[in-house]
Amino acid sequence: MISPLTVSELTNQITGILNQQIGIVSILGEISGYKTSSSGHRYFTLKDDQAQIDCVLWASRELSFLPCDGMKVVVRGKLAVYAPRGKYQLDCTNLIPSGIGELYLSYERLKHELYEKGYFTRRKPLPQFPLYVGIVTSPTGAALHDMLTTLKRRTPHIQVYFCPASVQGDKAPMEVARGVTLLNQTLKHLSNAVIIVGRGGGSIEDLWAFNTMIVAESIYRSELTVISAVGHETDHTIADLVADHRVATPTAAAELVSKFDRDFLLTYLQSLENQMTQTISQIIEANQYRIHQLINSYGYQKLQDRIHNYTQHLDEIESDLSKHIARIIETRLTQLSSLTAHLQSLHPLSPLKRGFALLKQLDQFISEQQVLDPHQPINIIRSSEIIHATIKSIKPRIESNGEL
Repeated sequence: MISPLTVSELTNQITGILNQQIGIVSILGEISGYKTSSSGHRYFTLKDDQAQIDCVLWASRELSFLPCDGMKVVVRGKLAVYAPRGKYQLDCTNLIPSGIGELYLSYERLKHELYEKGYFTRRKPLPQFPLYVGIVTSPTGAALHDMLTTLKRRTPHIQVYFCPASVQGDKAPMEVARGVTLLNQTLKHLSNAVIIVGRGGGSIEDLWAFNTMIVAESIYRSELTVISAVGHETDHTIADLVADHRVATPTAAAELVSKFDRDFLLTYLQSLENQMTQTISQIIEANQYRIHQLINSYGYQKLQDRIHNYTQHLDEIESDLSKHIARIIETRLTQLSSLTAHLQSLHPLSPLKRGFALLKQLDQFISEQQVLDPHQPINIIRSSEIIHATIKSIKPRIESNGEL
């Protein structure tokens, strides 16, 4: 009977076979997912149109150029097995540029075309105090959560309009462009409105929806100011170049539109009140001085009683204006509280706090049209807990007297 091998022993045998029978290789491919770790080691995927292989280039091995996603290179190295994951990878000893990948070339062509058309020169200003923010991003990504959390914390009075869209894949360009167009139709009649288009970071393939003509056109033709928040600091897309403003991350976009938080706005309104009061006081003092001069003049001595009446009338105007200013401030504070309550009611998870629940199966939300069978496991998501359940039986819902 053959003695069983340990996993480590089998891995060592595979490594030996790769080294002996294949040895050093030179491979032509396109870089994807290039990243540098904090230790200086560089990791990426080398691929063509039919296959891909993971690669590692250790920090001790020098490079004469800066690799990037989409670049075609010739990689020299040997095959190795990364034992902790049981995966083979290419241990690179040298990288040589060999032209630019198709995606990168396509990016450069579109970039040049839009530059010639003037798409990168028009910049609409950001509203000083945004009150309405439209967001185009994935409903399931971390970007939406980060933006909503930041806006709620800093400026709960801002009203958010969310247009879900795929941010990766074949349907993504059309859905992102449609989102920008729909938000323009919805918000263009409102003052101080702005649109954020964003997603988290990724490879050039992951971000490709934001390097397409249809998305560039939708942003360029937007009547509202558009902020592009695609990827991380090092990611640059066509959407970034066409948009009115570009920030590094979705969170940074939310911070930009909430630059003036609620406390600042209250302070600003108080400052306006003080300025108005000071200006009115100066006007009143100037008129009172003129009246005093007229009273003491020879020609107007007999009009002293009438002048007293005018002075009293000015005092009444000052009092009325102060009351009017106070009413304006009170109205604005009431509107601010109303906007805050409305924003909280629009939060995507607020229905769960009223007793509603979401159903998921295999990490997918269950739609109304989906057919369920007994004995299937499902997850019931409530506001503060997730219930793991199994369907016991299914029967149609019968409405009676308007009750569920």
